[in-house]
Amino acid sequence: MANLPHKMPRKALFVHSICLLSLIPIIEGADPIFRFIECPNTTLSTTSTYARNSPYQTNLDYLFSILSSSSTISTGFYNFVAGRSPTNVAYGLFLCRGDISPAVCQDCVVYASRDVVNKCPWSKWATIWYDECMLRYSNVSMTPSVSFVPELRGGLMWNLQNATNASRLHEVLGENGKRGEEGWERGGAGEEEDATPQSSPKP
Repeated sequence: MANLPHKMPRKALFVHSICLLSLIPIIEGADPIFRFIECPNTTLSTTSTYARNSPYQTNLDYLFSILSSSSTISTGFYNFVAGRSPTNVAYGLFLCRGDISPAVCQDCVVYASRDVVNKCPWSKWATIWYDECMLRYSNVSMTPSVSFVPELRGGLMWNLQNATNASRLHEVLGENGKRGEEGWERGGAGEEEDATPQSSPKP
């Protein structure tokens, strides 16, 4: 092994290493980045609220525990129905971003389950979005149709954060752009392609 002209003392190396590690953001365990919430104005309407310690609250608490414990599945999506009585049933689901780990997904769903009841107290329905996940619950079945689309800035929600895997993003965008040019030159292949982190380019 070649001798280095300058050796750093062990204590200085240790302190330097700790300082460098502190610059690395901790992704898992960090609070998710809040984006948007939709819930009724419970001060104006009592029909969209539930009572403290009601059967609906019991079912909602159970729903949140099931969604939180199911958020480690690799698909990043889960829906569940809690309760049997049509007047007290709680429907819910979560969807995590496709490029995050199951641990980050679970952290987000657990956080969302707590945050949504704080931001929308006693509400029978709500939807909350973060960069990492979306959580939705209601006293009315949410399937098979999607009934709510956020109306933010023309219906779009912008992500102002950096891509988690910039080189892969550029690779996918480049491949899809090249396919688009090739399809245009051939007169259009009639195929649609996505360029989201959840999509994988066709060979």
